[in-house]
Amino acid sequence: MADQLVLGYWGIRGLAQPLRYLVEYLGLPYEEKRYLKPEEWFGGLCQAPFNTHVLVNLPYIKDGEKYVYESAALYVYLAHKANRPDLLGSTPDEQVAVAQVRGVIQDALKGFFHLITLPEDQYAAKKEEVYANEVAWLIERLDKFIDGKTWAAGANLTYIDFGLFELEETLKAFHPESWAKFANLQKHHQEFSNIPQIKEYQASGRFLAGPFYPPGRFRWGF
Repeated sequence: MADQLVLGYWGIRGLAQPLRYLVEYLGLPYEEKRYLKPEEWFGGLCQAPFNTHVLVNLPYIKDGEKYVYESAALYVYLAHKANRPDLLGSTPDEQVAVAQVRGVIQDALKGFFHLITLPEDQYAAKKEEVYANEVAWLIERLDKFIDGKTWAAGANLTYIDFGLFELEETLKAFHPESWAKFANLQKHHQEFSNIPQIKEYQASGRFLAGPFYPPGRFRWGF
């Protein structure tokens, strides 16, 4: 359909999973373009329309003839597309909180990526050290930060709740014994998963259960 958005990304959860949750929550008609092999994406970069775009990257959103790149920009675009600027933060304080939580989430995900790219001969010996030094303390901060809050940035749902939920899903899958320690994140996870649009999406054939990261690099728990 011409009026459908197209969400383009690799055939993994990765950076696009919170965007999938968001577009489902917003009820925007869309379809996915999942690139399953590197050559499917990189082979097209020298061709129109991608060869005319300076900031071309994955994930992207195609809206008619318009292309938007960079995941941070996609949240902003989708919120305005659905006339939901409140999802960016309704007050200056909420907007600052969103930015703070987003930064911590990004740092934690970098730590997870370091984990899954550890050399095979070092993985068993180093995985817990890397997790403790690059992931666990950040998760602890997030758990404390959202204590007493309805949502991640305060009283209102914002786009960062979608990213936090995916981080929670990642932690549950990779390190369930650690996940059990974070009561505030568990509460947030339960509240978010009970949003009707999210619950329906996760029960549907559209939902991508995995992999979280590129196959061949994904070592912990799968």
